[in-house]
Amino acid sequence: MTDELTRENVTATEPRGLVLGPWLLGLGLLLAALLLAVLGEARAADEAGTGLARDLEDMDAAQNGQGKFRVEAGGGWTAPQTVSGARLSMAREEARIFYETGHPALDMGFETGQYDFSRTGRLPFGGRAPFEHLSRFEGGLAVQGGLWSDVSGFLGLRGDLGYEDSPDIRGLGGTAMAGLAIPIGRGWLLTLGGGASLTPVDVQPVPVLALRYEAPADTGISVDLGLPRTEASWRGGSWWTLRLTGEIDGAHYHLADDNPAAPNGTVAFFAPRAGLFVDLAPMPGLKASLGAHYALPGTMTFYRESGSLRKRYDTGGAPGASLRLGWSF
Repeated sequence: MTDELTRENVTATEPRGLVLGPWLLGLGLLLAALLLAVLGEARAADEAGTGLARDLEDMDAAQNGQGKFRVEAGGGWTAPQTVSGARLSMAREEARIFYETGHPALDMGFETGQYDFSRTGRLPFGGRAPFEHLSRFEGGLAVQGGLWSDVSGFLGLRGDLGYEDSPDIRGLGGTAMAGLAIPIGRGWLLTLGGGASLTPVDVQPVPVLALRYEAPADTGISVDLGLPRTEASWRGGSWWTLRLTGEIDGAHYHLADDNPAAPNGTVAFFAPRAGLFVDLAPMPGLKASLGAHYALPGTMTFYRESGSLRKRYDTGGAPGASLRLGWSF
């Protein structure tokens, strides 16, 4: 009897290395993500990586019977932030449609932003704002399937078209990514991959590094650490979830031929952003997400029509808020 109890105790206890290992790996990935952002390798191209991560999550949700189609609409506002002595506030609206199954996922969307510059005399554009409206179409396709054992592979293709006044093929960009999803322990999933993004001005690497931890269902806790997005969520009840997020927000836009900053050129944004959100699900299929975010210091970069760098401006941090509604069916 004593020997049997001893064997049971040994079986139920996991080695300390197996418990600490995934956490240490996750912290290492998070530090690598921050380092890449600081060095500038994780620029606006990581918007495509964020879209891929979202599509992979949608495929998992579809496998759990949460609906194949989803429609979302939302908006957000960011308070005035400094731009080389001037001030810039932003309001953004967006709409997206998603189609997800257990293997492919397809999404398409449109977003538009209104940019309000003040103290424009401190910018070298003759007292004029460099732009007032920027819009963007985007879409993507992701495919996921089993390779061997519990390891699966994924492939993602994304495209976008950003512009100031009217759509122009010179604002077209595209990204291709691929990688592996590898279970590494109880509740842990490691995602490794990358690709390349062709923007209107250059080609950029797109790293995809993530470590996901899904706690037992009764705890309601899940954590994603990595690049391009970090998120921790806690399901407090059957109809609400609290999320803490960190991601890189960025995009390229082709400018009009009469733009005072870069005629027929390009403007690119890069801004890490952290947020705290509450997801509400008052009825099956319906979801509302509202919360606050903080846009960390980033950059706003102008390129000439030739693609050469004209000027890069540092942008200060600023708080903001957002609301999003979604319907799955």
